[in-house]
Amino acid sequence: MDAEVTARIPADVGTADTVLLSFTARQVAFLAVTAVLDYLTWQALGARVPLPVLAGILGPPTVLVVLITLGRRDGVSLETWLRAAWTHRTTPHHRSPTPPGVPATVPAWAPQATAASPRIGPLRLPATAISDDGVFDLGDRAAVMVACETVNIALRTPSEQAGLIATYARWLNSLTTPVQIRLSATRVDLVGRAAHLAARCEHLDTPALAQAGMEHAAFLADLAAHLDPLARTVTITCTTPHPAGPTTPSPSGSAASAGARQVLRHGEHASAALAALGARTRVLDGPTALAALVTAVDPYAPTDASWPRALPEPTPDRSSGTAASRRGTRRHRRLRRGDTAGGGLTAVTGPAAIATARDHVRVGDAYTATLVVTGYPSEVGAAWLEPVLAAPARVDVAMFIDPLPAPAAAAGLRRQRARLESTRRLGADHGRLEDPAIEAAAGDAADLADRLARGEARLFRLGLYLTVHAPTEAELTDAVAVVRACAAGALLDVHPATWRHLQGWTTTLPLGTDGIAMSRIVDTDTLAVAFPLASSDLPAPLPGEAPTPGGVLYGLSDTGVLWWDRWACENHNSVTLARSGAGKSYLVKLEILRSLFDGVRVAVIDPEDEYAPLTETVGGIRIALGAPGVCLNPLDLPPGEVRPDALARRAMFCHTLIAVLLGQPPTPAERSALDTAITAAYTAASITGDRSTWTRPAPLLGDLATALAAQDGEAGTALAERLAPWTTGTHAALFNGPTTYRPTGRLVTWSLRHLSDELRPAGMLLALDAIWRDVDTPTATGRTAPRRLVVVDEAWMLLHQDAGARFLYRMAKASRKRRAGLAVVTQDAADVLGTELGQAVIANAATQILMRQAPQAIDQVTQAFALTRAEAQLLTVAPQGTALLLTGTHKIAFTVVASQAEHDVAGPDSARDLDEPHDQGDEGGWPA
Repeated sequence: MDAEVTARIPADVGTADTVLLSFTARQVAFLAVTAVLDYLTWQALGARVPLPVLAGILGPPTVLVVLITLGRRDGVSLETWLRAAWTHRTTPHHRSPTPPGVPATVPAWAPQATAASPRIGPLRLPATAISDDGVFDLGDRAAVMVACETVNIALRTPSEQAGLIATYARWLNSLTTPVQIRLSATRVDLVGRAAHLAARCEHLDTPALAQAGMEHAAFLADLAAHLDPLARTVTITCTTPHPAGPTTPSPSGSAASAGARQVLRHGEHASAALAALGARTRVLDGPTALAALVTAVDPYAPTDASWPRALPEPTPDRSSGTAASRRGTRRHRRLRRGDTAGGGLTAVTGPAAIATARDHVRVGDAYTATLVVTGYPSEVGAAWLEPVLAAPARVDVAMFIDPLPAPAAAAGLRRQRARLESTRRLGADHGRLEDPAIEAAAGDAADLADRLARGEARLFRLGLYLTVHAPTEAELTDAVAVVRACAAGALLDVHPATWRHLQGWTTTLPLGTDGIAMSRIVDTDTLAVAFPLASSDLPAPLPGEAPTPGGVLYGLSDTGVLWWDRWACENHNSVTLARSGAGKSYLVKLEILRSLFDGVRVAVIDPEDEYAPLTETVGGIRIALGAPGVCLNPLDLPPGEVRPDALARRAMFCHTLIAVLLGQPPTPAERSALDTAITAAYTAASITGDRSTWTRPAPLLGDLATALAAQDGEAGTALAERLAPWTTGTHAALFNGPTTYRPTGRLVTWSLRHLSDELRPAGMLLALDAIWRDVDTPTATGRTAPRRLVVVDEAWMLLHQDAGARFLYRMAKASRKRRAGLAVVTQDAADVLGTELGQAVIANAATQILMRQAPQAIDQVTQAFALTRAEAQLLTVAPQGTALLLTGTHKIAFTVVASQAEHDVAGPDSARDLDEPHDQGDEGGWPA
């Protein structure tokens, strides 16, 4: 059994050591100075001022100094807290990103003063300019963004997790400059998809289908309003100091400075290293990076990162390198205290205005608050940040990783170990009990120094910040409470960035600037095991990529919705395996219904007549083979056929059908007689190789028997007699007559339930032939073939018949070239997995859906689909309606959801008896 991946988080070896009792040197200095001043004051005034009066004068200041020196608030010293409060009090509370030289105006939503208007300050982001290559000028540094997909790690085996974490650790160890990893919960635009669907439904030619589509659009809008589904995006910001001070990119947009070229190399290196995890990565160019920044600034704005933005005009920097460097340093200090400096870039990115308060910042029309992680558990498992990232709130997580050079880290650890050891000995000499924090820090410092000396790890400064967004102040309070609860569940100590939420907001923007600077020293293992790229959902599109316009809603995942487009995969086939009662037919019916809204034409092989209610609801065509009045002429030529060999194709199909009807292949003599009779029957109907004759009424199976009987040889006469049950006997109603139903609708259901066991192979062959002819019909030059989905329910029945098995194999192999997809649905995993044909169908299915499996079959399913123990356990106990989607390197668990209108069609109570009662026990229903 593989061991779980874990790591120990070292104690904070960067903590200040105590020199007297439990006080640090800084605290002792402040207290000593205060005591000396009090003593000198008493010496000077003690003889002239009564002691009680003197105590009343010196007492309050002394107590205040003691409180400020020893007190802590919100994870920082009281001194730092009060300094931040003073800075907030003395700087403008309202800011606007007006261009330089233009007076700032009060935003429309700001409270209007009766006597004097509030003071408005400039709002400037840390970046002053951006080049066409995507290099941001941060004054004293350059930065570039790298977009990366998320990686599903939760359902992998421990050995697979260890491999991914080791790859991620190698990238961490290769870092030479600070990086920021930003994890953002972005909105999934279900409202836009609902509006697009409603617009499509207005042009549907079937009123029933259009009505169902409008109801589904309303369902999507309702999901967006009540669930606010989110998708996780990852942005890595690489930064590099300018070699000779900051320079602004040239007007041409090329990265001319050495710092810009170097940061681009770092970005390319990060992109290549993270691509080894199986995730798509890309260094963002200027317009795309600017779009990503605009989206990050105000996540509630009606925009997204798929719209590239025009770059602002750069402002040349005419100052010298030394002066520019000094200006950059001053600028960074102003940022730390809340007065961000910059240029006109903020006017492009927005927001329109902000207002700062003690416990939040209003950005545009939304509210944000930042939490700082100040405490960590002693031991963590793989993806230990996942509980915070999966919080049901809109959260931006920023990790600032600053690698420490090995010599400097070793020297710092040596000094820290000496201070800690002296503190321990001082306490022991005075007979005090051991301080657990000091003991843990000393032990971890020794361990880190040992590992650092052997080259097993590197040291980093880690700053971890969480910025929570909400549309209202009350909702922000609730969201912050939820995030703090999730962090507490992961044993993380978090505190609000009181008075510093503006710095917290800019810190969690993807610009690589830490305006709060609350970090601690960690090692490679701690950072690697965090694996912030982990997500149990499908990866969101990278910035600059629009979401796929097609696809359907499959269900709900842990933090969002599962929207899947089978037509965007390398092939369009799918396989769905589940035991009876797991809800597979319910899921397939929902996909059929939602695919119809997207313009897909669907044909269904329905052995048990389960799809009749759905077909009737959307105005489709139900062909119940074996029912009275239903006849399919096997000699019919396809309508509109233009291929010159169409007549030969029908002759070959007649040979196949006759073999199925007879239960064995004809003898050579009979095949010769049959071939002659087929030609004679078409000739008698005035149908020849001339395509102009193909529109004439086709001969019937009885005409073929007559042509066989008219031959001189015994083979033809004997074959005609053997065909009598299907030409003049009890089965003639289905085969010997003109075709009564044409499969021309958007949804065509071939019901096989009324066929007897003797007729089912032949009837299924007729249905499969009609479906294949529709799929294989060539389109006119210049026209795109419509998408067609062929659903085969209870596919195990076809696998037991030669004709059905050959059809599945041909569809699985050839459907992609014909813009068609095969959806195989079955409850008998052994029949699919135990044959070469079944394995070929699975191998050619880019979309694989597994639902609850029988315990007897789970081992076979696990081996066939390379499942982990966690995945196998999930499928063994999965409740009705829970499924696992397997596609390439992604595995996503989801729950099927439907509106009440959809549930009425696909659910267990939707079965309506069209002819006689039958079992609907495999259905499942879960309306949202």
